Amino acid sequence: MKKLFIVRHAHTTDNQEKRFSGLSDCVLSDVGIQQAQALKEYLKKLNIDRIYTSTLKRTVQTIEEFACEENLEINKLDGLKEMDFGDFDMLTFQEVSEKFPDEIEMLFSGDSTYTFPNGECLNDMFERNVIALENILVECDEVDNVLLCIHMGTIRNLISYLLTKNNELHWSFSIQNAAVSCFEFYDGFPILSKMGHIPYDESLIRSLYNEQD
Repeated sequence: MKKLFIVRHAHTTDNQEKRFSGLSDCVLSDVGIQQAQALKEYLKKLNIDRIYTSTLKRTVQTIEEFACEENLEINKLDGLKEMDFGDFDMLTFQEVSEKFPDEIEMLFSGDSTYTFPNGECLNDMFERNVIALENILVECDEVDNVLLCIHMGTIRNLISYLLTKNNELHWSFSIQNAAVSCFEFYDGFPILSKMGHIPYDESLIRSLYNEQD
């Protein structure tokens, strides 16, 4: 592989309502559809050879028009899914605070072993994301340009892994919806050459504050 392009899905209805959105299968908002259209035009310049997404609608919906126009198959992987927020899924932060007041301090502790009620912990998510990525790297050894359309948490895990081989950087950055990052590989060594490029008009940017993927 020469280049790995990593795209966060476009803005969703859950993002719009500021809800935790892990395994819940929400769709793109009206703003997200506009973001995806602009993203499509940007991606046409990148000579993408292969596409991977999670199995959730929002990643597929973000990229499906581009894939169709470029005659590319979308490879959907469970391992690329977002965090399983368990009982928090589809709740707002306010609702979580009211229903699970004892969980809030643990939630923001940064402890990678903290497990969401009936969900998973960051370490478990990191492991399955990395397994998916390593399989992709093997499958695409002879492929030049690969695109992943995935989730905020998944992106944080993969960037942290490619830079440090662990998840210690997970909480150190944010990526806007439909933004593009890129790793270039030199003899298999990954170099982050682009991070969080926004390919659409600034009027379509939506706040990341309290928006769980």
